[in-house]
Amino acid sequence: MYPLNPKSKVNPKSKERYCLLDDRGNEHPTSLEGFMDCYSTGGDASWGVYNEGPDLKKGDYIWVHFALPISAICAVGRVLGPAFPHPSHRAPLTVEIRWDWDLTYRLQEHPIPYAAHRQTAPVSVRKMNSKTLGVVNKWLNRKYPPSKKFASKKVKFKTVEVEQRQGQPEFRQALLVAYKNKCAISSCSVRDVLQAAHIKAVKNGGTHSVNNGLILRADIHNLFDRGLITISSKSIVKVHKDIRDSHYRTFHGKELPLVAKNASKTALAYHQRSHKSG
Repeated sequence: MYPLNPKSKVNPKSKERYCLLDDRGNEHPTSLEGFMDCYSTGGDASWGVYNEGPDLKKGDYIWVHFALPISAICAVGRVLGPAFPHPSHRAPLTVEIRWDWDLTYRLQEHPIPYAAHRQTAPVSVRKMNSKTLGVVNKWLNRKYPPSKKFASKKVKFKTVEVEQRQGQPEFRQALLVAYKNKCAISSCSVRDVLQAAHIKAVKNGGTHSVNNGLILRADIHNLFDRGLITISSKSIVKVHKDIRDSHYRTFHGKELPLVAKNASKTALAYHQRSHKSG
């Protein structure tokens, strides 16, 4: 967990604003959803710790309490070694954590609510008191405390003024023509799932131009934006090692002639470099 830079807004009301940072440099909110997005593809965590840092040792459990979407313990991992000073962290010590996905997925089904233990859980590591330890030990033996389920809420809408992204429909149409109405990577031709993707994001100075865009299937667009799929300046697909054991591995190493014809080599190199592709 890293302190957010001043431009980030996970919780604008908080004086100490934090985010989760994945190994590709993407920021995620400190909610359960943000945690899963950050870590579920693999990788260990590097978290700053304060008071309890010197007492941590290899093999200790780290149980993670989330305020959102419910106040509950919903993830767990193991300490990989003693806490140590980290030059780029604000906290005095850093601890490396390897997540236990079997237990974490069980916690998704049976979270441990704050009401079951009542121990304050600030933004750092705290040793469990005897009551919390008893609750967790019972949970490990599948004696789950009553918990509030993740509620399904009716979506409420309100009218707001939104600045339209000028040129987006024309941008998509130009890309569909350039890529012959198919996903640039998968060759999917189902138009309803084909989206216009910027190679260099608009917020980083990218433009609505064919040489800065790709037509991508919705799931591939999402992976491309997160840096889990990139394309080299030679128009060759690179699938990140974190998802290379999935069905997306079939695209790894694929040459893309239409990308070579239409896309900016400079923009592709920028995208791959900015995501620290593995």
